[in-house]
Amino acid sequence: MAALLPLGLLCQSVSAAPTAQSQSFYGHSAWVYDTLRAPGQPRSINRGHFIQDILRFNRGAEQAHQIRSLYVYHGSMEMYCPNNRPAACRAEHLKLSLATPARGQPSSASHYRRGLAENNIASVAIIDGVTNGDYAGSLKGMDDLSPEMARRFADTVSDQLCADPNIDGVQFDLEPLNLNRRNGQYYFYQRIAERFAGEAGQCRSDSHPKGRYFSVFAPVHALNPESASAALLSEILGRHGNGYLIAPIYDLDSAPLGELTPPARYQTLAHRQIKSLNDWATQAGVPFKVGIPAAASVHEYVRCEGPPCKGRGAPGNQLDYVRPLLAAMDQVWMRDNPLFMGNVIWAWSRGISHGGASFHPDRPTPEMQRYLQQHL
Repeated sequence: MAALLPLGLLCQSVSAAPTAQSQSFYGHSAWVYDTLRAPGQPRSINRGHFIQDILRFNRGAEQAHQIRSLYVYHGSMEMYCPNNRPAACRAEHLKLSLATPARGQPSSASHYRRGLAENNIASVAIIDGVTNGDYAGSLKGMDDLSPEMARRFADTVSDQLCADPNIDGVQFDLEPLNLNRRNGQYYFYQRIAERFAGEAGQCRSDSHPKGRYFSVFAPVHALNPESASAALLSEILGRHGNGYLIAPIYDLDSAPLGELTPPARYQTLAHRQIKSLNDWATQAGVPFKVGIPAAASVHEYVRCEGPPCKGRGAPGNQLDYVRPLLAAMDQVWMRDNPLFMGNVIWAWSRGISHGGASFHPDRPTPEMQRYLQQHL
């Protein structure tokens, strides 16, 4: 399970059977969350909770629509700079906190890799962080880290992740993405690309002879050619040929959390996003995947429970979002774009909750799965 294929080899169809070299990033994927997330209930982790669900999905899917990799929540990046001053940060203040229940126990990512090894399904570790949070351990100030400290942060993260042979790649969800003026995030990702390519450290190994690969989770506008960050993102993802973008096509409305986006409005927004993504990714030369709301988001959902909920007439079926999204992809011939790497199903989860509200469905319904098995 190696790094991304050179861009010249990306022109093969997503429907082609993945090879041992490319399978860890190429083709369709799904997010899985093993942590119970429900308002008023204690959080608990059941590692590998959805292994059988993924196997059942693939057994019923046409080859072109099977899941080839899983994005599994693994941990968060955190900063504890003295007095919250980035200039005072040292390497010991930059942490990677893992979600493993107890020290020495296998992670969820390891459980999926081992449980699905015979099915050639890769395991990708999700690492998240918030750069504009005000709580202890947030990444506030990351953009202002010196190039040296940003690179040291990347070394800490890559050393921990590459020590696990069951991690084939990493999805970084550090929000909001900001690469302006070659700031701390820029130098962090630049170093991640270098380390994952195996030019330093232990990211190359017998199980990963060409290193690891990574993705950046970011909205479509990150590729807007008029933005300062688009060219820098293209540079980071392409320098070592081991990076790509994941663009979520959900939560597109700027309305408050819990306010439902009607399917008709979603269709308009999604078509606009898909066209921009297809055009801008082509212009920047950036490989990409598309996140689809097969389960509830905080704006596209069937049911919302809790004080923040402001549904304006729930659609009754999550397919009312997914069908027009996939249709929009076909309308712009996205699947024929050599930079299109596949879709990512949001999500198999043990609960979707934010801001005191819970959103449903928290995983693809049987009807949704049957549709995706033929149309993903």
